[in-house]
Amino acid sequence: MMDKYLLYKYFAGETCEEEEKQLMDWAESDPENYQAYLKERKCWNALLVNTDREFDPFKAGTKKKTSRIWIFSAVAASFALLFILSQRFIQEEQPAEKWQSIWVPPGQRAQITLDDGTSVWLNSRSTLIFPATFVSGKRTVKLNGEAYFDVEKDTEHPFIVQTGKYDIEVLGTSFNVLAYEGHDFFETSLLNGSVQINSPVRNTPVATLKPNERIHETNGRLLVSAIDNPDHFRWREGLICLDDERFEDLVQKFSLYFDIRIIIENKKLLDYRCTGKFRQSDGVDYALKVLQAEMKFSYTRDNERNEIVIQ
Repeated sequence: MMDKYLLYKYFAGETCEEEEKQLMDWAESDPENYQAYLKERKCWNALLVNTDREFDPFKAGTKKKTSRIWIFSAVAASFALLFILSQRFIQEEQPAEKWQSIWVPPGQRAQITLDDGTSVWLNSRSTLIFPATFVSGKRTVKLNGEAYFDVEKDTEHPFIVQTGKYDIEVLGTSFNVLAYEGHDFFETSLLNGSVQINSPVRNTPVATLKPNERIHETNGRLLVSAIDNPDHFRWREGLICLDDERFEDLVQKFSLYFDIRIIIENKKLLDYRCTGKFRQSDGVDYALKVLQAEMKFSYTRDNERNEIVIQ
């Protein structure tokens, strides 16, 4: 039996590359090992997060009070695991509403269900601030990062996602929002229903999307276009899907998802187009090594500086 401490370290995202390989080799070497792995994983899959005390996954059997919000992960493929490394909740008092916040660590995803039944998937390094109970006329949440919303329909209570650039207002629909603070890009993609994009500065609507449309900001301008490839939203399954994507844009995603600074010294690589799929659980080193086979570049990694330099 694999050391449980190592398993929980892996679930918590604290293993090194050598330890991850050791665990993968063990799980794949024997069906009984894989079943043992799945058994331990199920203990991690569904967690009730305590908002009053810090959650410690290594203190098994500890009884704590729990909140009404479920946080859990899912599995996309054999080892494309979606685990929540940690949940960090903060509370702040506002009139008639108690607010909570969840942050998703690098390389992970999380799913939560809000008070109204709305389902939200959060991508790596994303933060969602939301009320424990919706009590006002509008259902308002605040997002920094990327999230997929499946909004419970309520025509009397619009659902509003506030980001650092624009607000997205809906009644009931499924849509994806990409809006990391400190980065230039903003994008909203509508799968079904209808969404309205509002400017919080001018307090006016700036665009309305129809199903299978996306809006993104380029050089300070908002442009509407058709959704060309729904695979982009498979990040919920732990996949990074590329479809003729510029290498420079891909590297920005890697930097965001894995929380590491990446410098491209070889400028000839910037406009190289990439197509394919990666599992986030494989890590940034694996993805770069796959790309190396086709693009012929080298790179160095400095863990102390948390930096990758591509030559």
